[in-house]
Amino acid sequence: VSCSNAAPQMKTCLAILLLLQLAGAWQQRSPNHAQRGLRSKMCMSKDWRPETLDPLGKAFGDDNAAWHAQRKHQLWLDLRTSENTFAQMAVTKLFYGVRRVVDEAGRALPFGSKVEGLLFAEGRYDRADTLGQNIPIYVETAAGIVNATTLKQWKPLPVELSAVTSREELKAAEGGFMRPDWTKDSAIALPAEGDGPFLWAMGLTGLAEEQLVPHESNIGA
Repeated sequence: VSCSNAAPQMKTCLAILLLLQLAGAWQQRSPNHAQRGLRSKMCMSKDWRPETLDPLGKAFGDDNAAWHAQRKHQLWLDLRTSENTFAQMAVTKLFYGVRRVVDEAGRALPFGSKVEGLLFAEGRYDRADTLGQNIPIYVETAAGIVNATTLKQWKPLPVELSAVTSREELKAAEGGFMRPDWTKDSAIALPAEGDGPFLWAMGLTGLAEEQLVPHESNIGA
């Protein structure tokens, strides 16, 4: 029968029969397709993503987690004499510098590692420099260190601060603050520039300088 000569009803019937035949052939080739599709949706809706790790956490190698749990002092980013006092830029640059040191040494930063404070000099402090960072703000004044995170009246803090610029000074400060009899609130201020990334890698991991020597196979990783 020619479709051009068939009545409209005949055309409709032929179309329905063709669709039924195609559906039947598809079901024969894939009888469990619908069930597989359901199972696929169920699997995707239940933890289909890989486990997410803290970008400053256990991404590579040993993380020396015990140090993070035992450390009594905080680690502040010292911006008092830094050429760049815009915290967001300084923290971002520091992040990549520290990760490079740690990754090339075949180590990892303990879970939750972070900059725990931003330290400014009163004469150079501009609150606009802290925009975009959810990190406590401290300012060194003539009366002492004050918490400037809020806009309320600044009050000196009873904190013991040790500012270090070398690896030897860092280990000495850690030794003092990690004494069993040490109970005061304390912080170590580390620079962002120069040897800053290596000092931060040591401070966050508790590893010695020789333990962070880069492995030749990891350089540039």
